[in-house]
Amino acid sequence: MLLKYRESSLFIYALGVSVIAFVSNSVGALLIPSLINGALGLMLGSKRLPMKLLLTLLVFSTWGAFLNGLYFHNTGEIVVSTRVLTIRSGAIESFLTVNLRFFLIVGATLTMLGLVNIRDLIKSLERDLRMPSGLAFSIAYAFRLFPLLSRDLSEVLIARRERRVGTNVINPKNLRSVLLPILNLSYERAVWGGISAELRGLSFRKSLKGRPLGPGDLIIMLALTVQWLISYLVPLLV
Repeated sequence: MLLKYRESSLFIYALGVSVIAFVSNSVGALLIPSLINGALGLMLGSKRLPMKLLLTLLVFSTWGAFLNGLYFHNTGEIVVSTRVLTIRSGAIESFLTVNLRFFLIVGATLTMLGLVNIRDLIKSLERDLRMPSGLAFSIAYAFRLFPLLSRDLSEVLIARRERRVGTNVINPKNLRSVLLPILNLSYERAVWGGISAELRGLSFRKSLKGRPLGPGDLIIMLALTVQWLISYLVPLLV
């Protein structure tokens, strides 16, 4: 028998896990929650966010984390030293911390997306958390954009390939011309999506009666509490 849970509980879980990513500043505090949520996200939510887009985000995160560590945190003991580059322990720790935060946030988000329907999420946020309709719609719509962004990226790359233009999005020369059409499409889609929702009476929706917590909700909250305890206790024990 499947455990029943409220979609809003998964939203709280993803939000709580993201807070761990922002308040934890050590590799030890982030390692276990990042591995747990990264694995769950890949298993449950990879269909909502295709691997090509995930790998692109991972490459940007890794490259940005490396530059951040090299230019702003390159202190401590020397780990790697060459004629042109010296990498110290502070840069390595910063690199690992930023990437673990990325895995933690993306993994928790993918876990939520893999277990909820966007329409049900809007209803649950309004019903169970008493969230205003406009805010609930905006949050759910942001999650709906993930697969749409992946589709837009694929279409832009196909068009560039047909025109025999570079499709390597990692190349800074191609990045601007790839991102601009995606951002324009997302803006237009958001505007007309909001207009469509208002025409269908989003602002006049009546609040529904909230559902009681079920066993699934308690398990979700327990999992979040355990990860908070891990992120707090591990740095004290190391």
